[in-house]
Amino acid sequence: MSWHSERTVRAVVALCGALALVSCAPRRDRELRVGLLALLDGELAPQSGIPSREGAQLAVDELNERGGVVIGGTRRRLRLIVRSYAPRADAAASAARDLVNLDSVDVVIGPQLSAHAIAASTVAEDAHVPMIAPMASNPQVTAGKSHVFRLAFLDPFQGEMLARYALDDLHAKRAAVLYDVSNAYGSEIAQLFRETFTRGGGAVVASETFTSDQKTDFTVQLRRIAAAHVDVLLLPNYSAVDSFQVRQARAVGVTAVFLGSDNWDPPALRRVHEAVGTVFTHQWSPTVTLAQTQGFVERYRLRYGSDPRSTAAMTYDAVQVVADAAHRAGGMEGDPLAEAIAQTSGFEGVTGTITFGGSRDPKRTGLVSRLGAEKDTILRLVTPAP
Repeated sequence: MSWHSERTVRAVVALCGALALVSCAPRRDRELRVGLLALLDGELAPQSGIPSREGAQLAVDELNERGGVVIGGTRRRLRLIVRSYAPRADAAASAARDLVNLDSVDVVIGPQLSAHAIAASTVAEDAHVPMIAPMASNPQVTAGKSHVFRLAFLDPFQGEMLARYALDDLHAKRAAVLYDVSNAYGSEIAQLFRETFTRGGGAVVASETFTSDQKTDFTVQLRRIAAAHVDVLLLPNYSAVDSFQVRQARAVGVTAVFLGSDNWDPPALRRVHEAVGTVFTHQWSPTVTLAQTQGFVERYRLRYGSDPRSTAAMTYDAVQVVADAAHRAGGMEGDPLAEAIAQTSGFEGVTGTITFGGSRDPKRTGLVSRLGAEKDTILRLVTPAP
């Protein structure tokens, strides 16, 4: 062997030894990376994006304070990665791609709005990354997908709840609807409300629509509704729109009880005098008397100085469901983690008991409440039929 060859052999041996030492060194186990899609700018930020970020951060911090989550025998901390996006479906999809491809998240939480969640869900499904949209209630969010979940009840269920309450408790006979025809959310709720109300013996005598670019003047539609002399008026729209609609409705002579959906933002609408007394559906309320709910409300108030909105509570639970599923799955890989989420049963969250039972849509209780000037009154708890 030549001198050069001998030196080469020694170098190779030294390199192999160094590699062996590196491979034997203790490896820092990576964190469970939780990506959050949130609207942190614009008119929806106060009721959607900011509370969802606060709820997610509180959940992550509390889990980490307990040492993280035991996954496959190893205790792992969680890391929250937040991406804001413009309020468009394509922007939500782009932000989801960034979470998956650039941030290498193990799970995506959000978006909250159905139109955005539908766009983002395709990205998560194609990448086999589990996604939970806490507040998105359109059936298309999860339809035909194995890795995409929601925590909210479905849009049609809201229409059914409101119709049943109008018939059974308000003894309404004549109803009207005013909704955004370009938005699947309002259209779904209006459709099942109409079907349930009619089947129960009522009549929908006025059905009015508008489009998303019409944001301030609804007097033409509302005058026609006033002329129909209805008992209830369904407004399954966003709070920013409904604040105009309820004021204008009363101004043109509509005396009906307003019916709202879970897009209504009670803290904001409480300041609208005409909205007080509205009957509305929602996913959760800080007035629910469950021990875990009240504990969460106290911790949230202590940290953020205000009562939590539904988006905060639902996002908090989404993170907790992921942590529980990762523990049961014994890993963070997409397919087994998604299956573990699907098998969640009887999970006691701050928003109530959550069961998927193999589905991507949970069985959970919905609330019907009356908007008060200072606080809301829960009127009915409704559990969907099996």
